Amino acid sequence: MADIDRLPPAVQRALRPFLADDSPRVAVFDADGTLWRGDVGEDLLRYLGVARALPAVAEGAFARYEALHAERPVDAYAWAVEAMAGLAEVQLCSLCDDFFTRRFAGRVFPWVRPLFGVLETAGVAVWICSASPRWIVEAGGRALGLPVERVIGVDAEVEGGALTARVKRPVTAGPGKVAWLEQRARAWGFAAGNGALDVDMLERARHRLVVTPFDGVDNALVTRARRDGWPVLQT
Repeated sequence: MADIDRLPPAVQRALRPFLADDSPRVAVFDADGTLWRGDVGEDLLRYLGVARALPAVAEGAFARYEALHAERPVDAYAWAVEAMAGLAEVQLCSLCDDFFTRRFAGRVFPWVRPLFGVLETAGVAVWICSASPRWIVEAGGRALGLPVERVIGVDAEVEGGALTARVKRPVTAGPGKVAWLEQRARAWGFAAGNGALDVDMLERARHRLVVTPFDGVDNALVTRARRDGWPVLQT
């Protein structure tokens, strides 16, 4: 498959054996720092706060998110969705499409779209599983040509067309990613991520790609990858 030759060497090293064996024809990707540079969930929360689009009870939401993230990251990911309770889902979806197009479409790593093209040609179902809010990750998925049915993010119950503060558990981080993927995608042969909370997801795959964090600091996942010989892509 000639298009594979155009991908970075680390991506080729992870991809070729996956396409050559009998692994489940499913590939799952973390989003922030793996498919694009930056954290789309954090930037969305910051934007909603500045635009005064959040309910009054969520005033100072980003500051609270940062404080919570420093101690309990998974709880912070849930809070980012809880803070949006009361927003109309239709309006949020439209806002997220516009926000991603303006702020993040240009941050998608250059190898991502060619890789997705290779996987699609090979009959591989591509999934995204992220700890960012579902609606903004779905916007990113649409920009990359994925159906929303194959995008998983932190979710909440919707009532009367508006988001509630009832976040669906488990949160899609660490073991929570595995729980949701086992429910939705069943099994996966390939996984890619960039952080410690992706380790569980990558351990369940036969083939793996680790993307180094954009801050250049090795984390637990990168350390594990270097120890065990998993392909590492420098961003």
